[in-house]
Amino acid sequence: MHKKHADLQKPTLGKFARHEVALLGTTCEIIGQWAAVFNRSLSPARVVYADANHHPTEASEFLSRWTDNQHSVSIDEHSSGDIINRHLALSQADLVIVNGNHFEAASQIIFCDPDKEASLKKRSSQLSNVIAIVTTNRCQTVPDYVREILPQWADIPVFNEQNIIDLLGLIKKNLLLAPPLKALIMAGGKSVRMGKDKTHIHYHGKPQFAHVYSICEEMGIEPFVSCRAEQAAYFQENGFRTIADRLIDIGPLGGVASAFMDSPNHAWMVVASDIPFIDRETLSELIENRSSLHTATAFQSPFDQFPEPLIAVWEPKAFPMIMSFMGLGYSCPRKVLIQTGAKVIHAAHPEKLENVNTPDDLQDAMEQLKKS
Repeated sequence: MHKKHADLQKPTLGKFARHEVALLGTTCEIIGQWAAVFNRSLSPARVVYADANHHPTEASEFLSRWTDNQHSVSIDEHSSGDIINRHLALSQADLVIVNGNHFEAASQIIFCDPDKEASLKKRSSQLSNVIAIVTTNRCQTVPDYVREILPQWADIPVFNEQNIIDLLGLIKKNLLLAPPLKALIMAGGKSVRMGKDKTHIHYHGKPQFAHVYSICEEMGIEPFVSCRAEQAAYFQENGFRTIADRLIDIGPLGGVASAFMDSPNHAWMVVASDIPFIDRETLSELIENRSSLHTATAFQSPFDQFPEPLIAVWEPKAFPMIMSFMGLGYSCPRKVLIQTGAKVIHAAHPEKLENVNTPDDLQDAMEQLKKS
């Protein structure tokens, strides 16, 4: 059947970003103060505050403003409803704190302030996912008007404003969780220097792509083979899940982008299939050191000291950056890691990262494996 649009999966985003929470039930001034506290306390997470312009000018009656300690992004009244530009502007934010007196967000934290009872009641329809109630020195128990607005209030965690540590812990637990992980085994290269398909070389009694696939399954990570469209049938017929390249002749960066097109809410552990010494221990080390606050986590190459893009965990926030780089004519995945500030780690056994590209490399690797 004819489809008007491409079959792309949309990421799960709120009004502003992937992770967002509205603060409401108190004054804009106090909400701004709490946003500043969260920004400092949740470092190194990139926390952004979404607020309205409380001093509009004649040129702009309404201004939505997103600011953090690194940049400021503004949209005027004519584009304030453009959610696509909003999501693009905030694609690298780890958490957006929203002034709930002006904007809605996917989750909410309510502050108990009797002076703002009418304001909170006015916004009761926005309370779709209240993750916490905060009592204050002026209102040390959950007031009746909050109980009326939220019949399920007893099931919601309650914190006093002095108990900032526990409230921060709740935010981290609910809003700063690392995305779930899938594995992408790169098998779409043409192996020109080797003269034969590197992914089908048997180092461990089976084709190398299948060996890595098995390791990922043993680790409980759902693996997929990244391949060219004409290769997909072979892998599928032999029982392997695949993600075929949607971007042709882009190289491995196109394979990573294709994985995010298929599953944009997951992080992808990308593993080349020309690394004969890769093992579960090395991949576990990568995962244990993973930082979802970065675009990716990658091993440093022991050979040229640059990050290894094909032994790395790529986070969902990397996807918009990948597409931007390709739009500017760059297809090198290593350049993306370097320019976007990926986390780079040192392998405990860097010799396991050695890859095989030529017949001479293959002979050396086979001899080393025989000795081990």
